[in-house]
Amino acid sequence: MNEKSRFNVPKERPGFLMWKVTGAWQRLITKKLSPFNLTHVQFILLSANEFLSAHGENVTQKKLSDFTGTNIMMVSDVVRTLQTKGLIIRSKNPSDKREMILSTTEQGTQKVKDVLPIVEAVDEEFFGNINNEQETLVAMLSSLLESEREKDQIKLK
Repeated sequence: MNEKSRFNVPKERPGFLMWKVTGAWQRLITKKLSPFNLTHVQFILLSANEFLSAHGENVTQKKLSDFTGTNIMMVSDVVRTLQTKGLIIRSKNPSDKREMILSTTEQGTQKVKDVLPIVEAVDEEFFGNINNEQETLVAMLSSLLESEREKDQIKLK
């Protein structure tokens, strides 16, 4: 390997491993979602919209972007696709006409109910090998996200 690297082989690099693990997990999710005519990002945004709405939030594209950590332009494109599929409705915010409120349709709610057990089963299958260490993995990933979120907040100030 390169003399400047502290790693002997790529598989020792956490970023490389994260990339490979994420790719493997996404391939499995994509395969399982295909029969439902839903991409993974569509499911994430649809289920997040359903979750936030169920918790009393007026969901906007910005709020959905922030909650999921997804690029706002991609959220806009995906929401448009979900709207075309009849899974989400966009309506003007009565208190701010510039904003659009996102609502999950009955069909969208049913889609989340149908697909959520499939996604959870994929997670169980994929992460089943580390059953005893899943809580540790979740804590570590949460810590990484929080650290990045804090860095982003510092940059915004």
